[in-house]
Amino acid sequence: MSRTHLEDIEVGLELVSDPRTITAADITAFADLTGDHNLLHTDPQAVGEASPYDAPIAHGLLVTSIASGQPTTADDWDLGIYLEESRRFLAPVYAGDEIRTISTVTDVRRSRSKPDRGVVTLQVRVLNQRDEVVQEGVDIVLVGARSV
Repeated sequence: MSRTHLEDIEVGLELVSDPRTITAADITAFADLTGDHNLLHTDPQAVGEASPYDAPIAHGLLVTSIASGQPTTADDWDLGIYLEESRRFLAPVYAGDEIRTISTVTDVRRSRSKPDRGVVTLQVRVLNQRDEVVQEGVDIVLVGARSV
């Protein structure tokens, strides 16, 4: 299998994932996994009465986790180790919403201390089926270099 190295990645490269639907089962499983059973995520009646939302919303970190795992060509990057990930939660995601992730390379630099690898910075947007940005942020990824 051919791996993509630091030298192959250019500023402006856009990585687009296939869409994935967030399900009620996803939200329930995430609540059980994390222990976050906040009523905004789990109780339709409480949501309607005490919040600005019409239905339970997906956990922001659930959406971030799914978006981070959506396959793109970055899956072929040598090493491809997350160093940092930040997100702003801009709009709710409901069960039945479909999300896709668009990441754009904004910086590529070789490591000074370890020249056999480098750091790639990506601007990340997570969009729903209406092309509304529901999350945005920055990922910083460690990528292997072909030559020193």
